[in-house]
Amino acid sequence: MWNVLVALLLLGVGRWTGAELQPVLKQVTEPVEHGEGPHWDGHQKVLYFVDIHQQLVNRYDPATNNVSHVKLEGGEVSLVIPVADTEDKFVVSVGLHLVLLTWNGVDEDPDNVEYITSVEADKDGNRFNDGKADRCGRIWAGTMGPEKIVGEVTPDQGSLYSLNPNSFMPETEISPVSVSNGLAWTSDNKIFYYIDTPTLQIAAYDFDIQSGSISNRRVAFDLKAHNISGFPDGMTIDSNNNLWVAVFDGAKVLYVDPRTGSLLGSVEMPVTRVTSLAFGGDNLETLYATTSRFGLTEEQLAQQPLAGSVFAITGLGVRGTHPNTAIRTVQ
Repeated sequence: MWNVLVALLLLGVGRWTGAELQPVLKQVTEPVEHGEGPHWDGHQKVLYFVDIHQQLVNRYDPATNNVSHVKLEGGEVSLVIPVADTEDKFVVSVGLHLVLLTWNGVDEDPDNVEYITSVEADKDGNRFNDGKADRCGRIWAGTMGPEKIVGEVTPDQGSLYSLNPNSFMPETEISPVSVSNGLAWTSDNKIFYYIDTPTLQIAAYDFDIQSGSISNRRVAFDLKAHNISGFPDGMTIDSNNNLWVAVFDGAKVLYVDPRTGSLLGSVEMPVTRVTSLAFGGDNLETLYATTSRFGLTEEQLAQQPLAGSVFAITGLGVRGTHPNTAIRTVQ
């Protein structure tokens, strides 16, 4: 196992545009192929994330700087959400399936994998992409169309689904979408933010926490209007209800006020394919960023050898919010 502590790379003061901050970036894991779906477990104080095409769920422990993983068979693994009141159970996507993974966080083989549900059996080449739980424990997970070349996805083949924790039957919330991606809720659970990547927009919806319904779509932020190159990917929200957005093929993280549609700042990254973000650490003041090297040429990899690493970004002057966990009452 690669010794992350020895190989830890301090990248120094990150390039920041916006407020007078000096974010510090650290590489905290060795590169994986296509890192995604970070989720901070505040109870165990570890970060879970996936390696999509290698079909791995990874566990990074900042206290020991160790990374362990488990491999799942049957398709790409794109999201991992811990189940409430457990330390070894997770809702994980495998292709177009959602499964309940039991894993001790150490061994490379799962203790148990239990099928939950599937979607889009009639759409060959589709797969789940990003997903999170809301405050009530519902799973929100979306799909994307076939991707023959990185970044070139068959449009309008996917959907965003919600799954009631009492039945885990998927209900279509938004359709069609092309690449279902970042999700976030405000601290009062009144607004839901969502990214369908090719639109280059962050959409806002009114959200009813009791029913789980969304309505009244509007544009909260538009990358094209701000002349930002690259594509919006995963995102997270801070305690001030501002969004932090990973920009795939844009080599940056955006700091956005979705109420005004303004860009508050951005963190320049040492790799182009930034995939997703999650706040973690004891005080939720560390922003973890997953990245990808999938599809990069040999020349590009030589220019950005850290592509695929997880980075810890500190010094941002904000705190995150506690991520929601899944609730599963049907056994």
